[in-house]
Amino acid sequence: MVFKYFFILAVLLIQPDVLFSQTEKQEQRLAGKALKRIQEDADLFRSWQYMGRMYVDSVAVDTSGEKLNVFLSPNVSMVPVREAWIASLKYVIKDLVGRRFRDYEIQFFCKDKPLESYVPVFYREQLPLDSTRIKGSGLRTPLVKKADEPRYKRGLSNNNIALWASHGSYYELELDRWEWQRARLFGTVEDIYPFAFTRNFLVPMLEDAGANVFLTRERDTQEHEVIVDNDGSTHGSDLITEGDGKWVQSIDNGFSIADTLFKGDNPFQTGSYLQSSANLESSARITYVPNIPENGEYAVYVSWAKVNEALDNVPYRVNHSGGSTRFFVNQQMGYGTWVYLGTFHFSEGRDESSGSVIIEVPQKVSGIVTSDAVRFGGGMGNVARRPEDLYVKRKRSLNDNTPESTGIQTNTSVDYSWKLSGKPRWMEAGRYWMQYAGIPDSIVYSLNGNKNDYNDDYQSRGEWVNYLMGAPDGPTTAPEVQGLNIPLDLAFAFHTDAGTTPDDSIIGTLGIYSTATNSGKFSDGKSRMASRDLTDLVQTQIVSDIRLTFNDEWTRRAMWDKQYSEAWRPNVPTMLLELLSHQNLADMKYGLDPRFQFSVSRSIYKGMLRFLAFREGRQAVIKPLAPDHLRLEREENKRVRISWKPVADPLEPSAVPAGYKVYQRVGANGFDNGVFVEDTSLVVELPEWETIYSFRVTAMNDGGESFPGETLAVSLGSSSDELVLVVNGFDRVGPPAFVDGENAGVAWWDDEGVPWFRDMSHVGKQYDFDRSSLWLDDDSPGHGASFADMEGKVIPGNNFDFVFTHGKAIHNAGYSFISVSDEVFASDNFDPAPYIAVDLLYGEERGIEPLFRSGKKDFRVFNPGTRETLRKYLSSGGNVLVSGAYIGTDPVENQDTATVEFLKEFLHYRWMTNHADNVGALKVTDEASLMFSLSLNYNVEYDPDIYKVEAPDGIEPVGDDAFRIYRYQSNGVCAAVGYSGAFKSVALGFPFETIPSDEERGELMKQILAFFKKAE
Repeated sequence: MVFKYFFILAVLLIQPDVLFSQTEKQEQRLAGKALKRIQEDADLFRSWQYMGRMYVDSVAVDTSGEKLNVFLSPNVSMVPVREAWIASLKYVIKDLVGRRFRDYEIQFFCKDKPLESYVPVFYREQLPLDSTRIKGSGLRTPLVKKADEPRYKRGLSNNNIALWASHGSYYELELDRWEWQRARLFGTVEDIYPFAFTRNFLVPMLEDAGANVFLTRERDTQEHEVIVDNDGSTHGSDLITEGDGKWVQSIDNGFSIADTLFKGDNPFQTGSYLQSSANLESSARITYVPNIPENGEYAVYVSWAKVNEALDNVPYRVNHSGGSTRFFVNQQMGYGTWVYLGTFHFSEGRDESSGSVIIEVPQKVSGIVTSDAVRFGGGMGNVARRPEDLYVKRKRSLNDNTPESTGIQTNTSVDYSWKLSGKPRWMEAGRYWMQYAGIPDSIVYSLNGNKNDYNDDYQSRGEWVNYLMGAPDGPTTAPEVQGLNIPLDLAFAFHTDAGTTPDDSIIGTLGIYSTATNSGKFSDGKSRMASRDLTDLVQTQIVSDIRLTFNDEWTRRAMWDKQYSEAWRPNVPTMLLELLSHQNLADMKYGLDPRFQFSVSRSIYKGMLRFLAFREGRQAVIKPLAPDHLRLEREENKRVRISWKPVADPLEPSAVPAGYKVYQRVGANGFDNGVFVEDTSLVVELPEWETIYSFRVTAMNDGGESFPGETLAVSLGSSSDELVLVVNGFDRVGPPAFVDGENAGVAWWDDEGVPWFRDMSHVGKQYDFDRSSLWLDDDSPGHGASFADMEGKVIPGNNFDFVFTHGKAIHNAGYSFISVSDEVFASDNFDPAPYIAVDLLYGEERGIEPLFRSGKKDFRVFNPGTRETLRKYLSSGGNVLVSGAYIGTDPVENQDTATVEFLKEFLHYRWMTNHADNVGALKVTDEASLMFSLSLNYNVEYDPDIYKVEAPDGIEPVGDDAFRIYRYQSNGVCAAVGYSGAFKSVALGFPFETIPSDEERGELMKQILAFFKKAE
């Protein structure tokens, strides 16, 4: 026996490969059997196969270590990998391979990485955290900080985020024209459609959580622009220096105003700047006073120069019509470009006290303060383009890092003129804004040498991110360029995709990231897998919230690790989002809903917050939703109580208010900086009699500040205690109507929808409704094709501020007024008895499909509580004015017989027709001509200041004491009904606030209130 063992040992010593060969063969046989058993199960990845074919590619067996290594196909990396899913896969695999492997450890691999590496660190519970994806925030002085804003420790304070919304108008050299980069479809175009998300919702959400947000395109839709600068200013504007300290003009380059920029022009290299030294003995300040061309909101941008000894806390003050707002600016970064402070309301003309920017040189510190141009408003595009001698063809973003194509000769027989876009600057692609903002051309926005603006534009976005940061993360061709020294935390590209589905199902949400550059690492050694973590968190948040709120079958598409330019170029964690398909009607039915736009934007903000907070080792708290149930109550003399209720977020347990801010406005000015309160009410003393004061409230917590709720207003007179109550019943925001079938699309003739504040993404009405129409070219895009006549027009929607419009008319008629929300008016304990009249404004309130699939429609008129309050009030002899485009239609189309009968019995009108008029002209009836104006107009066309009424109601009087007041001039249909009996009422089948003239509104309100007070 001993001899036998020695013999075997001798054989092994002479031929050791014999045993290993047998072991390898055994392992290969076992692996083959295991793979066959695994591949017999077709259900392993069934739920994800729509992303692309997924399967077990191969298996390796290690008998000595008792390990079964399972190698998955590359597409498995596209799914959201979680610990629980890996555990379930292991369980299934172990069951499939049988008892032989029951004691084996199963390990999955995908694209040469353990499958566990695809689990974001945020979602890890048992797995160890990956330190290469975690990065502390460190000590950081923000670029811009509002002086009275708290530090949101669990929000985004001190975080810097770069983002951009899709493409924009660009100059096509081959065709010698400015054009969109995508086709006009379903009333919009991708070049400006995501801008509606970012401008209206996402950027304010991030900023209200404390972040500094940097954009590749102009953010302000204000077409006016005023420049104030030491090298020359817009006409009527001025720059004033004060104090005993000196402001010295530089010999280095600064900004200089120019009407038009041509190839290679850099406006921040053609002028000069001013500088002053801070010390203990002297003080200095400089005031920039613009000549504002028109009342309105203007973004304010400042600029300064790069100098040694720059201070990191320079005080700035913006004087605006709502008061003064102070900032601290870190001049050690962000130099030589436009830096956004905020958007403020300014009054027309030149007034230093309510329209200026003041920069103060701080005392008791040592250093240098510089000041260059200050800009008010977004303005019009001013970059002129014309063909070069050579141009290059378009290149796909995915092929972005391939060699340049050979240049093609331009037609030299044509004398090409320089061409401006003729569009507001916000509509232009980022490449042109970068030139206006002083960004270098050859390393950032003109990588193709001005030979293809399309390529330059999408390539510039990532390089702009790198230039903001600077060395060692500078632009790809110049990583050591100093740049602007801004430490960015993430970058985000917001797009929508193309494509249709044959069954009109949802295409859904795609996420793209890149890990290939620089061996998968950033310059600090951190892993580019952090970009996948960001992509997973944001995509997960979006899809989860959409499924819970809008559509439980919303498609979660893949996460692609691909070399798209916007994904691979930035040297910071980056996500490229393709939210939905703008070419697919099923997606756009949601995409055109402002509630969807708000919800998706909030999802993106939440995903970014969770990514950054976890990466920096802190807890994330979601900021609250806006309060509701707003109410103003008169107490005594000029004292008014403002009260409200918090709104719970059913998706976010942490979104609970810890306090509130109450903002006040005087007349038609802007709002002030607000007053913080912990309670849900505040008593204020109105400064003056006979003046309109408006109030709105936000909610706050450690995560940030909410959007404001609706705006209510009050004006009190000293000579009378009589009050008119204005009830805001116009809460609706919603999508347009749709038609479906062989002909399908946006039914703009039925209902154009109601934007949330404003919509700047509408290009024109859809004209091709034929589902079989094919795309031929962006100028002939087939189904969904739309006109272009509305491009650049910002469409007003529900500004939640129409109480002011009604209240101003009441004030001008000589009456005092106060206001409440319709939720308060409809509550059980509300008493309307003290008011001499109730003005119930419904605007374009109309029932639409609800969120959270709750069954009952949102935004219905005359809900049961409102009917009951009106019933009590009218039964005691009250007076009611009700106005709105759907005050008859909404009850009828919803088969609400209780409301229909209530309207007949108490408001004495019945519905006759919707779409009663499209002319906007009214004429008084003979029976009302002694009490009301002979004619009247309301808005049925585009107007930059008030929404369009596309479907006013035709209503008819009910009862002996009811009568017609106005008819639509176009067809004689009754537009307004009055009733004078035991009580009095007036019903307008169009919204009162859409009467465009202050004088006409004031006169009509005066006549209505006189009718109410007239004795029988």
